[in-house]
Amino acid sequence: MALKEPCAKYQYVNTPGGPKILPVIEQESRDEEAPSDYNAGGYLPVKINDTFKDGRYLVTRKLGWGHFSTVWLVKDKQENRHSALKVVKSASRYAETARDEIKLLSQVAAANPAHIGKQYIVSFLDSFTHSGPQDSHICIVFEPLGENLLALIERNKKKGVPPPVVKVIAKQVLLGLQYLHDECDLVHTDIKPENILISIPDIETHIHAELSASSSPTSRRVGIPQPTKSRSGVSFPQRRTSIRERHVQIFDSQPLSSPSSRCGSVSGSAGSVTLSRYLLNTSSASASLSDVLKPRPDCNHESGSIIGLKQPTTTISPSHSATSSASSSPPSIPNGVNSAVDTPATSVGSDNPLLSKLASFSLSFTSRARKSPVTQDSSIPDDKRTTADSSSLIPPHHPHETTPGTAGPSLLSQTAPSHLDHSKHDSATPLASSSHTPTPGVNSFIPISIKIADLGNATPSKRHYTEDIQTRQYRAPEAIIGRRDWGTRADVWSVACVIFELLTAEYLFDPHGQGELFAKDDDHMAQIIELMGDFPLDAKMGGKYSRELFDHSGGLRYIKSLKVWPLFNVMTEKYLFSGTDSTAFCAFLEPMLVPDQRDRKEARDVVNHIWLDVKDSDWVGINDW
Repeated sequence: MALKEPCAKYQYVNTPGGPKILPVIEQESRDEEAPSDYNAGGYLPVKINDTFKDGRYLVTRKLGWGHFSTVWLVKDKQENRHSALKVVKSASRYAETARDEIKLLSQVAAANPAHIGKQYIVSFLDSFTHSGPQDSHICIVFEPLGENLLALIERNKKKGVPPPVVKVIAKQVLLGLQYLHDECDLVHTDIKPENILISIPDIETHIHAELSASSSPTSRRVGIPQPTKSRSGVSFPQRRTSIRERHVQIFDSQPLSSPSSRCGSVSGSAGSVTLSRYLLNTSSASASLSDVLKPRPDCNHESGSIIGLKQPTTTISPSHSATSSASSSPPSIPNGVNSAVDTPATSVGSDNPLLSKLASFSLSFTSRARKSPVTQDSSIPDDKRTTADSSSLIPPHHPHETTPGTAGPSLLSQTAPSHLDHSKHDSATPLASSSHTPTPGVNSFIPISIKIADLGNATPSKRHYTEDIQTRQYRAPEAIIGRRDWGTRADVWSVACVIFELLTAEYLFDPHGQGELFAKDDDHMAQIIELMGDFPLDAKMGGKYSRELFDHSGGLRYIKSLKVWPLFNVMTEKYLFSGTDSTAFCAFLEPMLVPDQRDRKEARDVVNHIWLDVKDSDWVGINDW
């Protein structure tokens, strides 16, 4: 029996003989940019072996693409090395954003080259303007890097990243932020796993090996549709003076793989989540852009799952782990670190076991994307708020399908273990000193090096370019409230959220609204208070949204039922950390999570904390991650 033909799709097209309805030819490259974005104001058509800047940069392969730009691996003939070239769309709003980013990158590069933290900031190498067939395009050259921390979390979604690796990463991130904060007076404003990338040692050898082992770049020649104007939800093709059809050659992305274990590097045939995800979508905070990578066709972007992969039967909001149900407690895992196997991690799930250190491992370039802060009015729903960032939009984890009952309970209250009734923030022991003199002999083995990327949203600590900052799950209380006096401590809050996520493979906070009962901001503040305890009234007031979130006495306006679950209890009861390990971890993390920003630690205050010390013996039994 013959196979049934799929249903044809049609479009309204202006032709020389008049308007017609014609079938749509499925010609767009899978997981690549749309041909329509090659119209005026869009991408620059780039091909392998094209050259830039008077022949200095030779294109060798495509690393990736995003709404903001395409990114290419180029050979710098002048310096005899490879670089990552970001070619920005030509529209004025993208060009302005790129110019702002270049200014910030130049400032960061020149601030204090001797500071130890500078090595943990992505290196900006060059910038120039390239004249294309229709417009001029701003180009930015960066050092090539490997995957971002989201890919690392995805590989370790069942147990979390091994603690020694997390500590090394945390130390480097804090050093990088110390450089940005103290030497450059900049707030990054969008610290998250996607914006922290893994550096590849001996990068030239790695690139040469990849180029020799990988197949030749593949591409397809496709027609460029006419630009359209939208009116009342209907798109009409614009009239064209010429009927000649234009075509573009769209190449398939081949991101660089990156080292993923202490024993060696792994290479991937399909690529990995890499620097290109940063380069593609970085933007100035002054631009209100919708920088969204084209989603994979097999991704369910409502649940963050990939069709065909095993998923938990109950979707649980993993906010500060307390939002995740403790009913799905994980089996015992060595080294005292456990993560709920049956709760959804921050990443797309996979049933494949962790590949060996010499095996080929890679992640799709367009795997789970996330939402980034915007400069639009905060009244815009979070699922509509987008901007250019190092990835794309965050597909939201869905909360429990609960039937609205009495108005008010936060998702944490609904999902925390029923026996919990902590009346106060009862961490087992007082907080330890936030810093100390590093012990000789520790951290002698450094298996991984990271770089903080995406400075497009960075802003001076006192003279803000925007007040709408940070990706939802990493957003500090002062930003949620809408205060204008936030500063470098907002980054510290985000780092704490990232560190928790690395250890557990789950969000620390992942708020959800419940219809007309309460919004995401309400649930976000409820989760913060449930984890860290209440904070002073004067810290709650003075923000753009203070009156919407709190009543006159400082209580939450729409969520009345809270169930406190302190971080120490979360780590011991849900993740089965030992009391000793939980106490040490809380002593490090809790000062970074103080809701009142005035009392929150700075990066410089915690960068030498004893919890960050790693001894060589800590690596015993840890081979792959």
